[in-house]
Amino acid sequence: MTLTLYSLFACIGIAAILVTAARYFLEKPLSLSVLFIQNFIGLFFIFSGFVKAVDPLGTSYKIEEYFVEFRFTFLEHYALAFSVVTIVLEIVLGVTLLLGYRKNITAWLLLLLILFFTFLTGYTSITDKVTDCGCFGDFLKIKPEQSFAKDIFLTVLILILFARRKYIEELLPKFLSASVTVISTVAFTLFCFRNFAWNEPVFDFRPYKVGNYLPDMFKEIPDKVEYAWIYKDKATGEVKEFSNDDFMKISSEPGFKDKYEFVDRKVAKILQKGVPAKTASFQIINENGDDIFEDVIYNPDYQFIVIAYNLDKTCAKSFGEKLNPLAEACGKAGIQFFALTAASPEKREAFRHENQTAYPFYEADGTPLKTIMRSNPGLLLLKDGKVMGKWHHHHIPSFEELKRDYLK
Repeated sequence: MTLTLYSLFACIGIAAILVTAARYFLEKPLSLSVLFIQNFIGLFFIFSGFVKAVDPLGTSYKIEEYFVEFRFTFLEHYALAFSVVTIVLEIVLGVTLLLGYRKNITAWLLLLLILFFTFLTGYTSITDKVTDCGCFGDFLKIKPEQSFAKDIFLTVLILILFARRKYIEELLPKFLSASVTVISTVAFTLFCFRNFAWNEPVFDFRPYKVGNYLPDMFKEIPDKVEYAWIYKDKATGEVKEFSNDDFMKISSEPGFKDKYEFVDRKVAKILQKGVPAKTASFQIINENGDDIFEDVIYNPDYQFIVIAYNLDKTCAKSFGEKLNPLAEACGKAGIQFFALTAASPEKREAFRHENQTAYPFYEADGTPLKTIMRSNPGLLLLKDGKVMGKWHHHHIPSFEELKRDYLK
C-alpha cells in the first residue's frame, strides 16, 4: 500500500491516542484535549524531523531553491547549516513538547516555526514556483496544496495548544527533561552529520537506492482513457460529438466517410489513473556528444560510475587515493569505469589532467546526479540496470573487497 499524507496522519494520531491514554491513567491531567494535542504535535514533529535528518543534504537542496526564488542567493552557501539547524530544532521541539519541558518557550518556538512553514508551503501552493516543499524529505512526496493544508491543520492545533499552554503536562522532573533535551540535540546533530559528511544516508528513500531496477524507476504507465470523437457533417457543417461506443457503431456504417469529416478527438473520461515515473530520465553525454543513457541503464555487465556533480566542491584527494587505483584495477579486469559530472568540458579536462584520471568523464545534469549520490564524489555500481552498491568517498572499498563481495 502506498503511504499517503492521510494514512501518515492516521498512524501518528493512533500513536498519540495510545500515548495519551497511558499518560492519562498515570497522571490524571487537567486537560485531556491539550494532552492529546501535545502528544500528537510532539510525535509529528519528531517524525517529520527524523525523515529529513536521514538526508539533510537533500533538504538543503530544497532550501537553496527557496533562497533562489526569494532572491536570497547570498545565503545559498549556508543552506546546509540552515538545513541541519531547522531539522534538529524540529525534532528537539517535538521532544520538549512530549516532555512538557519549558512549555512557554516550546509553545512560542512551535508557533513561530509552524507559521514559517505555513508561509513557505502557502507560497509554493499559490505560485507553484517550488514544486515540492520537502516536508518529509524523499520519504513522502506530497502536492503543494496538500502540504499547505497540512500546515494549516497543524497551525490550528498549535494555536489551541499555545492558548492553553498552562495545561501542558510535564512528564519528567526538570533535570531529567533537561538532560534528555541536551542528549537529543547532540545525538540528532551528529546523526545529521553522519548522513552527509561521513556516509550516505542511513535510509535511502530515493529511486536510486541499492537493489532498485532503474528501468522500472523511469517507466510511466499512462492513464487508461475513453475518447470522444468530433466530426463535421460535410453537407450541413454541423459539428457532432460521438461517444466511443457510438463512434464504433456509426463509423462502420456505409457512407460514413463520405458524410462526415474528422475534426478532433478528446479524452471523455479517465477509466483508470496511470502511474507516473518515480523519477525522470536524463541524458548522459559521452566525449562524442552522443546520449548513452540507455546504453548505461541496460548494460548487462558491471559498471562503476563515479558521481561528482560539482568538480569545484568535490573531494579531489579521493580520486588520487582511492578512485584512480580502483579504475586501474577495473581496467585490467575488463570492467567499465567512468565518471559523471555537470562540469563543462574544459573544466572536466583540466580536472582530469590535474588529478591524473585515465578514465572518461561524461556530462549529465547536476540535479539527477545530486539525487543519485549525496556524496561528492561517490561511487555507484550497476549491473543489468540494477543498483548493486553505493559508496560515500570516505568508504570506497578496494578492488579486492569488491571482487569478494560484489563481482561474482
